[in-house]
Amino acid sequence: MAEREFLDKDARQRTTAAIRAVEATTSMELVVAARGRASHHLGTSAALGLVFALGTFAIMWWSPTPYDVATMPLDALVGFALGAALSATVPVVRRALTPRAVLRAAAERAARRAFETLGVEKTRERIGCLVYVALFERTAVFIPDVGLSRELVEVGFREARSALDDAVKRLDFAAFLAALAALGPPAASAVPRRPDDENELCDDVA
Repeated sequence: MAEREFLDKDARQRTTAAIRAVEATTSMELVVAARGRASHHLGTSAALGLVFALGTFAIMWWSPTPYDVATMPLDALVGFALGAALSATVPVVRRALTPRAVLRAAAERAARRAFETLGVEKTRERIGCLVYVALFERTAVFIPDVGLSRELVEVGFREARSALDDAVKRLDFAAFLAALAALGPPAASAVPRRPDDENELCDDVA
């Protein structure tokens, strides 16, 4: 599946419906944020540029064809530009060259920023929960607020959290919706919906 299947209008509407279905059974406020990428990963582009620059210099230095030494730095700079441009414009190359730990860390940093920006911590009982989807990084980050118990987060949500991350890694939108729905039963058991509950956070995909 393509990344756009998580971001188009139909996908956003179906995600909103899944959020509302979960919140119909629990006081927990569920927020989903979907992004094409969490970071530009400029370090990866710079690293590939450096490899191209060094390769260009090595080819000229060891080649039997004579090159003007005075122009070698400029040629190496052109090599750097080509390598950096390749990484910047071809996402599959940039993703393949970026270590998985770096991708994950970028998604987690962006998720923490989104948690604050979207006001997930502003519910009265601090029981908001963010699912942050970083598509380039193929990562789903799950951030619960402090009002949700450790047992619920680490035990009740364990399988659903793993399923969310796996679904995004595979770009499987149907599996992603199923994993969102799986948050409902444990949340309903730990923090059941009350008659006077108000919808404190927006259900639309951020």
